[in-house]
Amino acid sequence: MSAIKKVNSPILKRLIKIVLAALLLFYVGYQIYSANYSQIRTETAVYATMTDVVQTTGVVIRKETLVSQPVSGVVAYTMEAGGKVAAGGKVADIYQSTQAAVAQQQIERLDEEIDRLTQLSRPGDTYAANPDLLNTQISQAMVSLLDAAHSGDYTAVTEHQKDVLYLINEKQIVTGETTDFSSKIASLQAQRDSLAASSPAKTGEVTSPVSGYFIPRADGLESRFSYEEAETLTVEQIRGRRVTPEEIPAGTIGKVCENFDWYIACIVDAEDAIKFNEMKNAGESVMIAMPFVSEESIPAEIAAVNQGDQMEEAAIIFRCAYMDEALAEIRDETVQIQIREYTGIRVSQKAIHFEDVEQTVTDEDGNTTTVVHENVRGVFVRHGTEIEFVQIIPLYNGTSYVICEEITANSENADQIVTDQSIRLSDEVVIEGTDLYDGKVIP
Repeated sequence: MSAIKKVNSPILKRLIKIVLAALLLFYVGYQIYSANYSQIRTETAVYATMTDVVQTTGVVIRKETLVSQPVSGVVAYTMEAGGKVAAGGKVADIYQSTQAAVAQQQIERLDEEIDRLTQLSRPGDTYAANPDLLNTQISQAMVSLLDAAHSGDYTAVTEHQKDVLYLINEKQIVTGETTDFSSKIASLQAQRDSLAASSPAKTGEVTSPVSGYFIPRADGLESRFSYEEAETLTVEQIRGRRVTPEEIPAGTIGKVCENFDWYIACIVDAEDAIKFNEMKNAGESVMIAMPFVSEESIPAEIAAVNQGDQMEEAAIIFRCAYMDEALAEIRDETVQIQIREYTGIRVSQKAIHFEDVEQTVTDEDGNTTTVVHENVRGVFVRHGTEIEFVQIIPLYNGTSYVICEEITANSENADQIVTDQSIRLSDEVVIEGTDLYDGKVIP
């Protein structure tokens, strides 16, 4: 039978006691340090600008008149989408066959190329042009061509291609590589005459019944929303009329948006509806982006905010006056409504705390009283080895950051500050830490 040997060495016993005592002192010291000198992390308060954006789906409402061809045949459009047309103005030609329509398009392209080469062959500014300047212009035209191709604007691609070709031809004349284009012009003219002689003439043309923007197609939703009643639409009406398109009448080749003003009807939640109501009452406008249509934003006026109850969703109706080829063809689109830009001092959402603040108030007779303000919104700011709780007045609440008003003696909201001071530029704001309180000493 074995027995556990007792520690009989006085030196060993003393050593064990010293180690245990040291561990106990370390534990107590660590607890004291953690309670009074908790680690903190700060972030410098800086100026920033943030935009309040509401994203939703908008339905486009225009005053639209359908355009029909008077006789049967192949339609060749002479008006681009979004182009302005007068009442009675031509928007398309009609041909007996596709071949005839294609031949006419080829004739028009040849006429245009002949005109460009003829212009280059005339004496004038061309011969006095600077080759270095032409190189710069060619480079700029190439950049424009690539930008148009990247954005999918194929109409612009065609135009920039023509500009590049014209400039290259002009450089050939200026540098003496080519004296004139008479042989090329003669060849193009022969092709043009041959096509004209063998191609049947057009059998008719399509004119617009009204003036406005021409759109070379219909979607069957032209009569779903009344243009005259657009500003009275409710949430239920917007949702209810987004239904299966109606059958498009035979012979329809497009439509004309009669009024240059058009509408975007959206549905937003109750919280956002409050913002739009305030802006409408103040006469403020908004910028609307359509990320799947164009890289540019368009200005819009808030025409109506239709809401049954302040706690319910609202129908927001925007009036727009800007139009281009891309906008001419949209109906239901994702829209990003840029409400306001806010500039102020940016602080992290993680830094915000709600504290009770005591404020000493002195009346006109010199009597002082202490007032306790509960749940004051603010942040802790580091000053050397001490932290201070300072109040903030938010202008905009984002997901990660808050934009706060910079309060000065002349600020309208200066009397709302109940702490000794408010947030200031370059303050070291505490974004991480435990057991924070006003006046706490930190290492």
